Amino acid sequence: MRFGLPIIASVLFAGSSIASNDFSAIDKYVNFVKKEVGLPSGTAVAIVKDGKIVYEGYFGYSNIKENKKVNDKTAFYLASVTKPIFALSMLLMEENGDIKDSTSMTEMFPTIDFPFIDTNKVQVKQLVSHTHALANIPLVDTLAFTGQHNKLQRQKLTSATKNDPANQLGHYQYGNEGYNILSVWAEDKFKQDWQQTLEQLVYQPLSMNHTSSYVSDARTKGFNIARPYHLYTANPNEVMPFEKSDSTLQAAGGTFSSARDMAKFLIAQLNEGQVDGKQVFPAKIIEKSHDKLAANDLKYRDFVRKGYAWGWYIGPYKEEKTYHHFGGIAGSHTHASFMLEHNIGLVVLNSEETVAGPMTAGIADIAYSILLSKGDVNTITDSRIKAMKESWLEIQANIKETNEAHKKRNASRTMVLTREKSEYAGTFYNPLWGNLEVELLKNNALKFSLGKLNAVATAAKRKDELRIQFPIGSGKIAAYTIIEGKVAEIDVYGINPLGGEKFIRLQ
Repeated sequence: MRFGLPIIASVLFAGSSIASNDFSAIDKYVNFVKKEVGLPSGTAVAIVKDGKIVYEGYFGYSNIKENKKVNDKTAFYLASVTKPIFALSMLLMEENGDIKDSTSMTEMFPTIDFPFIDTNKVQVKQLVSHTHALANIPLVDTLAFTGQHNKLQRQKLTSATKNDPANQLGHYQYGNEGYNILSVWAEDKFKQDWQQTLEQLVYQPLSMNHTSSYVSDARTKGFNIARPYHLYTANPNEVMPFEKSDSTLQAAGGTFSSARDMAKFLIAQLNEGQVDGKQVFPAKIIEKSHDKLAANDLKYRDFVRKGYAWGWYIGPYKEEKTYHHFGGIAGSHTHASFMLEHNIGLVVLNSEETVAGPMTAGIADIAYSILLSKGDVNTITDSRIKAMKESWLEIQANIKETNEAHKKRNASRTMVLTREKSEYAGTFYNPLWGNLEVELLKNNALKFSLGKLNAVATAAKRKDELRIQFPIGSGKIAAYTIIEGKVAEIDVYGINPLGGEKFIRLQ
């Protein structure tokens, strides 16, 4: 399965320390992967050492159709790598006297009623470290995917927060709820979008000139945005049907940034807040951001995770204490990591996620082997190329198997509707999720739209049920309820793991 031409890297070097480091193995490896897979989606790599960027590598295209090459001004969607940036902003707010790490949700939201939780028990440091034991899928998915919200709706969604039945306060459980809740507080506190506050506190001081938490702002400033690509679509060379917009950028995953700008962010982490000889952030704030807040025992590929700080996982990598956070969503895979004791760090940004996952693990292996002088880089690179060949074969087999399974499932099901098809169209409303629009298309198919998410329904197993496969996430079941011979409501199962979400017909 091949989708394009091999991509040659555009490589830039800076800093005097590069003389002792040869990173050409990264170029060899990434160029091999791009050629092997044939999808020229974008990849940007930056390596920092001793306060300087010592390597930058740019591969592929930010826009395949328009032949726009990735460069130092290309901004990639960071996904969850936004978390350490937002967490740092909370510490800067604390330094300014706006909040404390011990501030409770009761103090944060004195005018909002929380009927399902005890807000006295949940503090800022628990929200930022995933130890709050709260659950709120409508808040998380509305901010990240549907985009159907304004300030009043965000507060309504926040007030619907519940206790996670599978967790308890103080125990680590990764999610986006804590950061989303903090962003709702921040916008009320500073009377502006959390994006503006983040720019004022972090982006501007660091001169991150190709970074923004607004898609529209990024375009206004003229820097190039890497479009998202996905191998499981009918044509991987086409931009994914779901792309991030202003209304779907959120504090747990809501930033576009270049590799060079993210390198500056890592330099600040490694040098006690100093960048290019300037004290950008107070040293004590950076030091506190590395404090362990939660214990865990996890592993993602080669990275062991034994704790969580202010947006950073902590654990050994190549037997060295490493701070890291990664981000992943369809059309994006990102990596930020650093080792304080060696003053080194790595940024990898991708506009595709399936191949990018194992490829980024290979980049990290090669980069840190060079930086730490551990192992023979040629042997390591050859081993990674061999592993990537095997991984790509597995991915291709999985793509084929998945596509065949979808075809088989759709072919085995017949849509059973007890009313005329036109009666299933209309506007259906849920107080938390907003409007679900169902449209009968000219080809007699039913199209479902939940804010920014759109999908054409296919048959489900039971009568008056349809299957919805939005571009993000797993499939949902839309179960219609017929009352007195009329289509009255829809229960959407799979939208919330705690149960269905009922949408009442408006028209």
